[in-house]
Amino acid sequence: MKPFAKVFTLKRWELISELKKFGAVSIYELAKRLDRHYRNVHQDVALLSEWLVIEKDEHGKVFVPWDEIDVRLPLPVAA
Repeated sequence: MKPFAKVFTLKRWELISELKKFGAVSIYELAKRLDRHYRNVHQDVALLSEWLVIEKDEHGKVFVPWDEIDVRLPLPVAA
């Protein structure tokens, strides 16, 4: 799996936030609303789905099922 910072880029945080506002939409519609290329949005949705941030409904529309995302990042232990 990719490290947190490589997954949760500013563009992907924007995608998550906007998708939460829009509700369930197709990836094509999401790309249009974000004014981004379909291919890039599709890749971002696939990656965020792997991290369980985005889900698909029975019609294939994507949505964010969460009201908030809590993140825990362990700090390195001193030697």
